[in-house]
Amino acid sequence: MAIPLRDFSFSLFLLLPGALLAQAPKDEAKPAAERGSIIEDRAARKLLQAGDARLELGENEKALEVWESVVERYPKSQVRFEAHLRLADHLLKELRDPDKARLHYEAAAVEAHANDERRAYAYLQTGTCFYEAGNYGKCFTIMRDVIARFPASSRVNDAYYYIGLGHFKLGHYRRAIEALEKVGTTLSDGDAGLDKVEAGKRLYIKIDDRDLAILPPGEKVEVRCSTKGGDRETVACDPAGRNARIALGAIATTLGPPVPGNGILEVRGGDSVRVDYVDAHTADKASDVERIKEVAVVGNGLARITDGSYQQDIQALVLGKSVHLHVTDADHDVSDGNDELAAELQVFRRKTPDEIDEELARRVAAGELAEAADGGDLKQQIDPLLLVRKVPVTLRESAQAGQFRASIPLRTGTAEGALTGEPGQLVRLVYLDDRHLGESPLVRTAEARIVEGNLGEVRVTRTDISDEELRLKTQVRTATALTEVGNHYKEFGLDEKADLKYAEALGACEEILEEARGSGGKLLEETYVQLWRIYFAMDELDLALGMSQRLLAEFPSSAFIDEAMLQQAHVERKRENHLRAIGLYTSITKLPDSPLRGEGQFYIGECYEAMALKAPKGQSAQLFENAFLAYQKVYEQFPDSGRVGDAVAKMAAFYYQKEDYARAVDVFENVLSDHPDANFLDVILFNYGRCLYKLDRKPEARRRFEQLIADFPESEISTEAHKIVEALKKAGF
Repeated sequence: MAIPLRDFSFSLFLLLPGALLAQAPKDEAKPAAERGSIIEDRAARKLLQAGDARLELGENEKALEVWESVVERYPKSQVRFEAHLRLADHLLKELRDPDKARLHYEAAAVEAHANDERRAYAYLQTGTCFYEAGNYGKCFTIMRDVIARFPASSRVNDAYYYIGLGHFKLGHYRRAIEALEKVGTTLSDGDAGLDKVEAGKRLYIKIDDRDLAILPPGEKVEVRCSTKGGDRETVACDPAGRNARIALGAIATTLGPPVPGNGILEVRGGDSVRVDYVDAHTADKASDVERIKEVAVVGNGLARITDGSYQQDIQALVLGKSVHLHVTDADHDVSDGNDELAAELQVFRRKTPDEIDEELARRVAAGELAEAADGGDLKQQIDPLLLVRKVPVTLRESAQAGQFRASIPLRTGTAEGALTGEPGQLVRLVYLDDRHLGESPLVRTAEARIVEGNLGEVRVTRTDISDEELRLKTQVRTATALTEVGNHYKEFGLDEKADLKYAEALGACEEILEEARGSGGKLLEETYVQLWRIYFAMDELDLALGMSQRLLAEFPSSAFIDEAMLQQAHVERKRENHLRAIGLYTSITKLPDSPLRGEGQFYIGECYEAMALKAPKGQSAQLFENAFLAYQKVYEQFPDSGRVGDAVAKMAAFYYQKEDYARAVDVFENVLSDHPDANFLDVILFNYGRCLYKLDRKPEARRRFEQLIADFPESEISTEAHKIVEALKKAGF
């Protein structure tokens, strides 16, 4: 059967990189940022740099200890927030420990942090940690807050991206698509121009074609991608659920010479990607018509003034030393050789008061400046810096593609063509980025102030770390990585491979358990945590329970206490020891600083519900009532919990069972408007439709059933909804 052309849509949606953050909207009553003394800040900054130096020397453990000491020794300094962020980034990205990383991100996301951009980053990364830990409900809540608090920020892209990935993990394909479509730019058949992808990012492909609904289960849709530079790749797109008209795929891009067929799109500056999809049926009954979309490859430029290793940005330059310049821009990587990039160095000095007064008088007389209505100081409209020198500079591409560097000496005097300056003056690197993810060209800058003498860098001597201690810590991390691999195998139904990885992880932990007991402290705590995670993943519930109890007994102040209690409760619930599980879940709700309190309260309701379903008729009513009250507490006492939407949906289901249809409709409308990430939305729409039918609002009921069919085509109740819609149509509704 021919498919109307308007039913076909072929889109590309891209993950945009994080750029400058818009400042969060400040509440009028926002408290003043807590500040330490200048002396404390200076000492904290030196200690922070000492930790950075440790990291550069490869002494990662010592670097973490130094950063932790910044937090402990300078609790009022703003520098402590940078220490928290360094700790968090290392824990999340290098050690893959989202639970520990989250604690530091949360500490840096508080109102006392004066740098709104860094605070926003910390807030977003808190949600990322919940995603990495599998707590998607809490992740959704924080990501939605990021979207609300920073609407003009590119972090909104990151937030939608994680919302989409979370829904994919949960099998909510339609909501995943809705979120991912908001990541970057979506094309439609009406788009005349090219879209853009940043080199090194993933290219996401979406196909919307009703023909896909008849594909056999497990079959993929192939799309061909080719670059102007000569690469050719095939991307297998997965249909989003059963009977779906949507298919999604992705392919990584990287700078480099083309290697066709390796699963990665190698691109160059100025390149473009052509994506081809064959439409089997069209509106004019044609077959196998090629649909084409093109995407321009661009690079988002970044200008930096760095130390001699080109790793750390610096804010001060020393006369007589070299200035190290670094620009990242994929657009200028146009060949296999070391390409070049042109930029400019500008030197500024502060204008004198007389110069500012003269400029003010001249511009007022010329009509360039007019007094503001509020009578503000016109001098604030005068740039306090005066350009004294421009020096063109050429940066050459390093071994890392798209990275351009140069080193130029900073001297005293006024020699023509040389970079010269005086103490107190400002050096600014200026680079015009004419191709990027935005529309018009942008000027990328970085700046540092000239000082005399040396920078007083902290000298760090290498301190040997015990080989034995390092071996034990490495063994625990190996076990963590193996467990994560096993979890991924289990997620895809590859139980045998998962069991092998769990066995390897268990062996790695058991091998060092006695030695860890001898060392004690954090090492033993982390070993216990890893062991009960492995046991729980293996369904060795007795062993998991015993290990988590040992953790509670030996480390009563552990940051993992709530997680251990939650796992114990899950064990008891699996065994249908619901009263014991309720006791443990209740204990979690009483932990004042635990982010899992809402989770615990929600599971109390599920325990009561499970008991009610198996209880004799005379006892089930009270148990259902207990479950309802438990879900209501999630909504009332834990509004920041990622389980609020789920709890409200459960409450609505109880109203329906009690035939209180009007109350149920009110709750359903609340869920759909205020909790877009709630689970069971297909069930909610189905019950919503049934309530409207019972209230004799049949046209509205039909619309809700049709929404269910459109939004959740893969749902098991979609077929039943379709039958109801057909019946309502025949009845004239």
